[in-house]
Formats: sequence, C-alpha cells, structure tokens
Amino acid sequence: MSAKVVIVIILFAAAVGGAVTLALQEGGIEYRTVPDLTSGKYSGERVKVKAQVVAVQNQFKPTKFTCIDIPPEGATAPANPEVVQVIYEGDDVPANLKKAAHVTMEGRFDAKRGAFIATVLQTQCPSRYEGKELTTANEADPAP
Repeated sequence: MSAKVVIVIILFAAAVGGAVTLALQEGGIEYRTVPDLTSGKYSGERVKVKAQVVAVQNQFKPTKFTCIDIPPEGATAPANPEVVQVIYEGDDVPANLKKAAHVTMEGRFDAKRGAFIATVLQTQCPSRYEGKELTTANEADPAP
C-alpha cells in the first residue's frame, strides 16, 4: 500500500471515531415517560420527555405548566394519569403552548422542587394532535 492510501485510511478512521464520540456525548439523552420522572429513578439525570399539557399556570418567565404522559399509539390513557409540574426558564416560549398541546422537553427532574426543570421546550405542530386529545387530559386535576 502506498503512503497516501494509508494516510487516507487513518484520516477516515479518525473522522469516524470523532463523529461517534461526539454523537455519544451530545446525543446520549434518552426519552423517558412522566411516570419514570415521578418515580425518582431519574432524578437529576438529563432526559427527554414527550407529554401533553394539562394546564398552563404562567406563560411568562419562568413558564410553569403541568402535563401528563402520552400513551403509546393504540393504548388507552390511564384513568388517573401521573401529573408533573414543569418549569421552563428559557426565553423562547412556543406560541402554541396551551392546554392539550403535545410538547417535547429536555431537562432534569428536580425531586427537591418536585418539578421537571426544562432547558429545551418544543411544541408539536397542532395538526399532529388536534382531534386526538386524551380524555383524561381534560378531566385531570393538576397538582398545585
């Protein structure tokens, strides 16, 4: 093998290794459910959560709202879903953050405060969930 081929192979291997390392460091956040958060198993651990907003207490900084888990496709929502308080202190509050909106959040559950502290907050496009509201979301009594 010529020296040029060896150098290209080494550079390629280094680039692939660097990309894998970066992906593991940045993209290693796993999705959890609201019951996972409230169980305390992931307290302080950085996670992502998909949930449905039950009530919005404050639209201004810090944004506070409560949400419940979204059951898997085809499954029925539990009669008494677990509710989690969310505190988002970011500047960019999605305009369509309202009751029944589906949100994807990234952050940590703070067991001491009893709330999920979100650092990233996104709402899904309303066309994805309108007409598919969970019956329990409208009836849930959010915790204060």
